[in-house]
Amino acid sequence: MNIHQIVYISRFITLPTQEQLTELLVQARAKNHRLRITGILLYADGRVVQVLEGEEQVVRDLYALIRQDSRHHQVLTLVDMPVAGRQFPDWSMGFVAAMPEELRRITGYVDPENPLFPLPRARNASPALMQLLLNFVALHPVLA
Repeated sequence: MNIHQIVYISRFITLPTQEQLTELLVQARAKNHRLRITGILLYADGRVVQVLEGEEQVVRDLYALIRQDSRHHQVLTLVDMPVAGRQFPDWSMGFVAAMPEELRRITGYVDPENPLFPLPRARNASPALMQLLLNFVALHPVLA
């Protein structure tokens, strides 16, 4: 099976409570498991960096739903491409609570408030971004 990967950042309209965030993760993990989607979600102060991996059309359909979700705004695609294999094969939705400055470092100082200042979407930006994500995950506990 060919694997497709989408990495995006977004911001919650309203900061979720711990209970709401937990419920969101439970629902996402169940749905992702059913759809054979893997990935990770990094969260800090209402901002999200998420990696989705799986069969291309399934990933695209899920991402379209996320983009339409009224809880999110300022959704910005960082990576949208086929990949050789899954980077997070063991997690239907790994979760890391991050510090805001860590998310800024990972996304290359993308300012989600200003969509005119996005991370370069060149294909060569993707491996560097993925390496930052992998390094971050290696240093932080992930809730599987």
